[in-house]
Amino acid sequence: MEIVINFLTQTVFSVGIIFLFGLFIALCRRGFCRTIGRKGPLLLVITGAVGTPVHELSHALMCLVFGHRVDEIKLYRPAANDGNLGYVKHSYNKKNIYHQIGNFFIGIAPIICGSGVLLLLMRLTVPTVFDEFVSNIGLIAEFSYSEIAFADIWDIFTISIKAFLVVFDLSHADNVWWWVFITLALMISSHMELSGSDIRGGVKGLLILLGVLLVADVVLYFVSLPALAVVTSAMVTAGLFLASFLMIAAFFCVVLLMIAWLIRGVMMIFGKQ
Repeated sequence: MEIVINFLTQTVFSVGIIFLFGLFIALCRRGFCRTIGRKGPLLLVITGAVGTPVHELSHALMCLVFGHRVDEIKLYRPAANDGNLGYVKHSYNKKNIYHQIGNFFIGIAPIICGSGVLLLLMRLTVPTVFDEFVSNIGLIAEFSYSEIAFADIWDIFTISIKAFLVVFDLSHADNVWWWVFITLALMISSHMELSGSDIRGGVKGLLILLGVLLVADVVLYFVSLPALAVVTSAMVTAGLFLASFLMIAAFFCVVLLMIAWLIRGVMMIFGKQ
């Protein structure tokens, strides 16, 4: 039973978190396009000037990490007739388990790498905000999976919200570099959504990854139960860190949705006059 509990915990705090934020980002983007209507795709083409290259380079980077060959890459195609602003075509050895697992990470790369780019941008443009953000997020590392309770979940959520508010504190509004960060972050976040091909390509890799993880848990269970607990605790902590970082991207997606509602409201008001 402990094997199952540890395996499910590891899965929820890794794949589960990525899936949750990926779904949220996709829903926000869909809501943005539906709210704006015909002008939605045009606005995405504009934000895609920055967001699409980051999206495609994320795929390409993971291809290199997992030994895939990048056959063709298009970073930005604003005039594409198929609606795809960019793409990466890659090939790999289907008999290689490492390559197969790589398909999962290649598929989710825009979410992981996109969040990393947001953090890098924060560090370069508003370093004081970055330091305070990281300082708050660092408190999450103090929680141990073996001791975690429902009350601690609320504390972790509170820490994440506090770190989140640091980034979007309007007291930084007089800093031009803060606005540069906000603008670029909006453009990148609007293109972190996973496409259908991203999801399809990652499903098989995900199943193999989970299979490997389960086998590793079984081995650790019989070799050293404390080691299994340490691995699970490390994955929970990493997942909480990841969730905190992804929260920034999620917030920017919400901001984009609010902008869409604002634009639609203005259009309706002036349309009645």
